[in-house]
Amino acid sequence: MTRGKIILLTTVLLTVLCFGVFAGGTQESMSADGSDQAQPVEQDDLKIVIAALKGPSGMAVAKMVDENFQPGFNTTAEYVVLGSPLEAVTKMTSGEIDAAFLPVNTAAKLYSTGLDFKLAAVSGLGSLFMLSSDTAVSEWTDLKGKTIYLTGKGATPDYLLRYLLKEHGIDPEKDVVLNFTAQPPQIVQLLAAGKADTAFIPQPFALMAKMKTPAEIVLDPQKELMSIRGKERPFPFTAFVLSERLINERPEAAEAVASALDNSIGWVMANPEPAAEVIEEIGILGAAVAKMAIPVSGIEFIPAVESKTMVEDFLQMLLELDPVSVGGQLPDEGFYF
Repeated sequence: MTRGKIILLTTVLLTVLCFGVFAGGTQESMSADGSDQAQPVEQDDLKIVIAALKGPSGMAVAKMVDENFQPGFNTTAEYVVLGSPLEAVTKMTSGEIDAAFLPVNTAAKLYSTGLDFKLAAVSGLGSLFMLSSDTAVSEWTDLKGKTIYLTGKGATPDYLLRYLLKEHGIDPEKDVVLNFTAQPPQIVQLLAAGKADTAFIPQPFALMAKMKTPAEIVLDPQKELMSIRGKERPFPFTAFVLSERLINERPEAAEAVASALDNSIGWVMANPEPAAEVIEEIGILGAAVAKMAIPVSGIEFIPAVESKTMVEDFLQMLLELDPVSVGGQLPDEGFYF
């Protein structure tokens, strides 16, 4: 790995801190009569690790984990639940996991460093909202002079908010104060205690804040971004990535994992109550929060081939805002599984 890529990978790790083939083959052997004859190659079992994250994005794998889905094709899967994208990136870098969920731009940055993971699908769309208990805030321009609480400096919420503020003539460095000192659950507590009046947080925390604090949802960044960019769907938020080791050595198993995730997401969305119980059992979210989160958190399965245009548009927007956010350039065709 070149020095430049090492530096870029280090940048990715720091950014995430602020925020898991069947290779059918033959070998040539000689038959009894001396002629060449293709014989099937026996494959060693391949063990893969599929990593989910605590929080809304992890809800996607509930059915897979509950049923201990196994991809077959001489491939066995183990499931782990990690506390943050940083843990996922660290384990991806060390080769400990083969499938993971990451912010879309983080997945692109890692690909730019030469890390051998491909985008298998978008598994979550944007579900961020602006809340405020200040009745004077009803338009984006009303945010000028406000202190806005959000999480993940250098992560997707930060970049998205900066983009939208600039689109409405607000300088993120001079006209507002962006406070990154708390995580979403703590931000809800600050709103409830009157120690904060404006916040930019994801679902289900936005809904929790609306129910438990004086704050109301005042602005929808998904709708605003769709209007600005001329799009019909919210921006891609979560990427499901697979290792090239899995894709190259067991392509059928890689396809089976992606298909199982699609089925799992469909089951979760159609069965929120039993899904919430499973989500709690596997350590993703508490059942009550999960039940609230399932309808509003944007989990959806969009295969890489279908999501390519929306991913490229979102990454292009971030590239124009801050090239570092996507690794300095858009990923090439090799990024898409």
